[in-house]
Amino acid sequence: MDHVGAPLRPRVGSLCLLLAGAAWAPPLNLPDPKFESKAALLATRGPEELLCFTERLEDLVCFWEEAASAGVGPGNYSFSYQLEGEPWKPCRLNQAPTARGAVRFWCSLPTADTSSFVPLELLVTVASSGALRYHRIIHINEVVLLDAPVGLLARLGDEGGHVVLRWLPPPGAPMTTHIRYEVDVSAGNGEGGAQRVEILEGRTECVLSNLRGQTRYTFAVRARMAEPSFGGFWSSWSEPASLVTASDLDPLILTLSLILVLILLLLAVLALLSHRRALKQKIWPGIPSPESEFKGLFTTHKGNFQVGGLVVPLGPRP
Repeated sequence: MDHVGAPLRPRVGSLCLLLAGAAWAPPLNLPDPKFESKAALLATRGPEELLCFTERLEDLVCFWEEAASAGVGPGNYSFSYQLEGEPWKPCRLNQAPTARGAVRFWCSLPTADTSSFVPLELLVTVASSGALRYHRIIHINEVVLLDAPVGLLARLGDEGGHVVLRWLPPPGAPMTTHIRYEVDVSAGNGEGGAQRVEILEGRTECVLSNLRGQTRYTFAVRARMAEPSFGGFWSSWSEPASLVTASDLDPLILTLSLILVLILLLLAVLALLSHRRALKQKIWPGIPSPESEFKGLFTTHKGNFQVGGLVVPLGPRP
């Protein structure tokens, strides 16, 4: 039995080492899907930049993306930040792959260091050489990226051709009275392209007019903190809402038009009846009577031309 179990011992030992290594290895730090969607939204604007955003003015996430390469991880970089009048502090970097095949390095600042209206200096260096990679000075209140508005509803207005839209502010958004919105309006058939309508800050409803009748429209809304006290980026679009607009013909106008047409038809019929004799003479004129040429034709001879010598020869006889 020893000659059979001896070759298995190295294999079993290697397997145990692999399992132990997997158990003690740090888990892959993947961000949540909401962070992923927001980071992807900002990355399209500046893929080679150090990008930062806050959701509720009590948080701040900064990240950058680069091409994935072997042996490059969070330990290759050093991230530090400094609030005005305070010492520099380090921020632990995390790494996660992106849907586009790149790699994202990101850092989340603690809530105690996220003060609005105060300059925040950010510094990223290469750990091995100390070479500068990124340097930015930002204000947290100027990099707000809200969640998308929710609960968008669309209904036909009381007046013809009007559509009423209502929605709720982004969940957890700070100071909802300082949020302005933008509504996207697009026809279902794509004719005329999309239209954008900006809504004054604090309002969560609008009335749209001058829409084509009997047309399916799709609506969406997004949010952004209002300037000048705040700044940042447009959120992603909300879940869409759609409806079919009413007919361009107003029912009241249509009813009045039908009544007017009926009145005109009635007047025309009355006019025809009052002049029916004249119209009858023009349409069916009377046949001239031979009574004027042959006296007594109908009174005396009862219409018989041969009685009383009323026959008129048409030509000489042979």
